Amino acid sequence: METGIEKDISKNKTDNKTELNNSLPSSDAKLLMLKLELLRRIDLFSPLSLATMKLIVNSSRDIYLKEGDVLFEEGEMGKIMYVILSGQIMIFKGGKKITTLGQGEYLGEMPLVDSKSRSASAKAVDNALLMEIPPDLFSKYISENSKALFEMMKVFSGRLRSDLESMTNDMQRMSNFTHDMRNCLVPLGITEVLLNEMVNTLRGTEEHHKEREGLAQVKKGVDKLVSVRNNLLVLIDQCLACVKKAKTEHVKEEFDIGALVEETVDEVSCHKNLKNKEVVMNVEAEIRKGYFNYLDIKRVLQNLIINAGYVTEKNGKIEINIKDRNDGVQFSVKDYGCGIKDEIKPFLLKEIYTSKSDGNGFGLMSCREIIEKDHHGKIWFESEWGEGTTFFFTIPHPQ
Repeated sequence: METGIEKDISKNKTDNKTELNNSLPSSDAKLLMLKLELLRRIDLFSPLSLATMKLIVNSSRDIYLKEGDVLFEEGEMGKIMYVILSGQIMIFKGGKKITTLGQGEYLGEMPLVDSKSRSASAKAVDNALLMEIPPDLFSKYISENSKALFEMMKVFSGRLRSDLESMTNDMQRMSNFTHDMRNCLVPLGITEVLLNEMVNTLRGTEEHHKEREGLAQVKKGVDKLVSVRNNLLVLIDQCLACVKKAKTEHVKEEFDIGALVEETVDEVSCHKNLKNKEVVMNVEAEIRKGYFNYLDIKRVLQNLIINAGYVTEKNGKIEINIKDRNDGVQFSVKDYGCGIKDEIKPFLLKEIYTSKSDGNGFGLMSCREIIEKDHHGKIWFESEWGEGTTFFFTIPHPQ
């Protein structure tokens, strides 16, 4: 039975067989011929002589992958490039598919050029056969050939153009979606009017009327509705400004830290991850004020508390502690869940990662940007498998 490479390349066989070294056993000679035929059709290798291509083929080893096998992971250090002889390889980053490469295409060459870690992951879509080209072969036969490098630059350029086009389309869709989200909030104005009318009714329409039961709860509901709506409008406007590359002012003011924590816990208490979970707050008495963007720090706390709730068992406890440190105010959110596995730790706060079936991995990346970029603070975590996890972040004292 013919392999994938044999089926595809045999269609293009020519009289080049006479150029091959037929001193090898017939099966090996045939496979060598098929590989050389494929390399000749790849722009990167076409400038090389037949003798050089034979050296590369004979000095490289074959990699066999089954469907779903991972070739390499994003962030790995590796200076080996691969040529796809048969099958398909999917390239993905942060769980998102970037592209699929097939026979005659190559991958993994970037670390050979910039000496950095893998920028994406790769896995087999179906059974695949690849030729592994180690760094010594690349540097000796490819990087010193100007025509080969020019062909590689053309591939880089094509991939970059494709990525930019994809990013542009994604940004446009995000802009459209965000704009429509703003419009979807408009009906909340009607709800606010109706609830305010109920507040007036419960308060009494005449001076001699007494306040009715439930007035305080309805007023709290109205205030919360208005607050959440206004916060969403701010976030939507920031998102649209980001898409348009418009510069927005990041306002920091002095706020009551205790009030912020209490308000945040109250708002997220109805989240499904926090149902039947206890949240304990401890703010040092001497810490009352902090200098920060109120909505941003609330977003960080929301993410961390909801994440803690996800791994906390029913009737379990989550602890929030606020302490004063020399380098600023330190916040911590501690859970007593399963902890974080060692193999996952390197990805948290660095890459988009989630262990939730309905998650998207953006929460911790958002926290890191808010703390480190917008507030010039620090964010980190400590975790022991089976013992739980504590996330920390600090906000510097105002200068």
